[in-house]
Amino acid sequence: ARALQRQLAYAAAHDALTGLANRSSFIRTMEELVDQCRLNGGEHQFMFVDLDHFKAVNDTSGHAAGDALLKRVADTLRNALGPEDIVARLGGDEFAVILQSAAPARGPTAARSIIDAIRNLNFVWDGGPHSIGASIGLAPIRAGCGEVDEIIARADAACYAAKAAG
Repeated sequence: ARALQRQLAYAAAHDALTGLANRSSFIRTMEELVDQCRLNGGEHQFMFVDLDHFKAVNDTSGHAAGDALLKRVADTLRNALGPEDIVARLGGDEFAVILQSAAPARGPTAARSIIDAIRNLNFVWDGGPHSIGASIGLAPIRAGCGEVDEIIARADAACYAAKAAG
């Protein structure tokens, strides 16, 4: 019974495909961090990560290829970040990251390393290579930054501005 409880708790908090935190558990974590920042100060960086050219993989090679690529992206994100950083799959080809021990200056550097790592993924499906990229929007998590949905909206807007700028 305890093993089943552990499995159910894990399934409730993690994305079934990638094993990353899922949207609902990620939002709870963000709410806790926002509250901590209000009470104790400190700052974290939030990243909204959207994959570029991912739809073409699904369209040309099928959803099995897209799923395999999402797993590779999840591993790439985990490997590009520190163990204290939090990574989640929000849905589709959208991911989120909280840089927990980040000085504000670390955000752009970490974003660049993620972009480079995803661009350098060598993903081949049925003999066909696929190249994707990532666009990332950053927003601070600190006292006075607003509620979680406002932080996510700011990072989302920055992400789409980055995507529009190429």
